Amino acid sequence: MSIFLWAVFLQVLLLIYFELTTLINLYPWNDLSKYSYQERLLEATINGIIIVIGIILFVTKVKWLMVISVVLWFAFLFMQLLTWWMPYLTGKHLKQFPRSLYDTHFQETLKILPPIKNHCIPDAQHNVLQLLSLATFVISLMAVITQI
Repeated sequence: MSIFLWAVFLQVLLLIYFELTTLINLYPWNDLSKYSYQERLLEATINGIIIVIGIILFVTKVKWLMVISVVLWFAFLFMQLLTWWMPYLTGKHLKQFPRSLYDTHFQETLKILPPIKNHCIPDAQHNVLQLLSLATFVISLMAVITQI
């Protein structure tokens, strides 16, 4: 399979994984019990549209559109790093993701990383999402570079 097809495969896999874990409660993998159906639907729709736009831009095989797609994949990954890894490593939280949100919505989910002091620990569901996001970004970038 070509690097381009691997990139598209990972992008679609990322979309499916994100939508499933946003819409379906798979406790203890995720814990959606604190979210209303409307909140889950809104998050799935907004992020789903962004992900689908990234896929569409990429599959055009138009280089500058593919580059925009790669920028979207990077931004998606970067926001996850800010949301989860900055609090885990430093104990500092974004205003949009305060400690209280973590305590009420993610405290009981499955964790594989060891604790650091009393910092928030990224849960396994988000670890998988972050690894998928990293792979999607890197493979998509490689596909764009090889197209040039």
